Amino acid sequence: MVNINWTIFWQVINFLVLLWLLKRYLYGPITEILDKRSQKIENDLTEAETKKREAEDLRDKYEAELKKARKEAQDIIEEAEKRGRRKAREIITEAKKEAERIKESKLYEVNQAKKEALKEVRNELASLSLLIAGKLIQEKLDQGKHEALINQYIQELDQQRLGDLK
Repeated sequence: MVNINWTIFWQVINFLVLLWLLKRYLYGPITEILDKRSQKIENDLTEAETKKREAEDLRDKYEAELKKARKEAQDIIEEAEKRGRRKAREIITEAKKEAERIKESKLYEVNQAKKEALKEVRNELASLSLLIAGKLIQEKLDQGKHEALINQYIQELDQQRLGDLK
């Protein structure tokens, strides 16, 4: 006869009931919690990937804007330099024109002063000629003395360099 140990039988039954209870009340909710957590992690990873792509797009957009702003700043600087060079050329041209005008004005003044000096020399020459003529008349000079006196006066004028003024 077979001798059955009922304790083992009840232990197996208890074990099976325990397995069924664990599966029904513990394993189901734990797997459900783990599934929810897994789904949440997947959603978080997807959202993080989306945020990462958005951040990269935003970074690319900002870099493009920064590059555009730098280009515009460079263009503004180049335009300002061009305007500065153009203004410098205008100032130089104006200064040259002004210098030429001043030069012409001073040349005119010099010519006027030269004419005036020549006029004064002529007047002085006329006075001296009259004076010489008066002396000649008083001394009753002959033709030779008269020419010698005139030559002497002309030499004095050449020595004073008044003969250059015309």
